[in-house]
Amino acid sequence: MMNRLKGLWPMMLVLFAGAAQATDCSEIQWHQDVLAAYPGAAKACQAVVEIDGEERVEIVADFVRAHPGNKITVDIHQVDGTKERLTVKVDKDVKVNDQVELEVLPRGYEMTIYVPQDRFEVAKARSDVEYVVEEVVVAEVAYLPDTASDWYLLGALGAFMLALGSALGIWRHTRA
Repeated sequence: MMNRLKGLWPMMLVLFAGAAQATDCSEIQWHQDVLAAYPGAAKACQAVVEIDGEERVEIVADFVRAHPGNKITVDIHQVDGTKERLTVKVDKDVKVNDQVELEVLPRGYEMTIYVPQDRFEVAKARSDVEYVVEEVVVAEVAYLPDTASDWYLLGALGAFMLALGSALGIWRHTRA
């Protein structure tokens, strides 16, 4: 019996080692740099999930705009229902649902971003809303014929002014 229990200890240690990681937003130990950049980080945490073997904090945000240098501005949803605007660094390979580039997203697009605890940087982004990039078809532009150019209008105005000047000259000579 004792020999069987000896074999279980390593398994139990492996099982409980995973439990030492944060499983709830209240257990997150935010890095000082994160809190310096975004003091409200704890209020933005929706859940703690494991992605690609690393612990990530799940945050819901509305897309505002993309900036050069792998940065985006988002309105982060706080747990209390308020929103806070923040510019966040993004990993260069991040796409929404691994398909859509962040630069093409419309303003107000709601997505879930995942950030590590030690730096406030978007490591992954997903959305339940399917974003379809529509193909824009450019219609053929119809050009007007040369008879509709501005030169004909200018010539007509010149002829009108010449006739008006002649009529005024004749009227002036008849009154005198």
